[in-house]
Amino acid sequence: MKNLNVKLDYYDQESYLDPRSVFKRHEFIEGENDIEIFEKFYKLNNRLRYCNGAYYVFNESEWSDKYWEWIKSEDYKKKSFELYYGGGVVD
Repeated sequence: MKNLNVKLDYYDQESYLDPRSVFKRHEFIEGENDIEIFEKFYKLNNRLRYCNGAYYVFNESEWSDKYWEWIKSEDYKKKSFELYYGGGVVD
């Protein structure tokens, strides 16, 4: 089976004096199926949760639409805790 290769756009602040985010570069993520792509995309953005103005978006709206549908799904609900905390200790 051929892996999917999905293009992402990465945004970040131009400077810490200006809070607006600007496009910085394209990146690609690869996965065997949609769910694997969504999980990798989630983890990329999750690791930036404390970096103001830094985030990834799908380059194609089709992927973005499918991602937000997945966020509402039972599959995501079952995995959300593990995806967010990544095996860390929560007390």
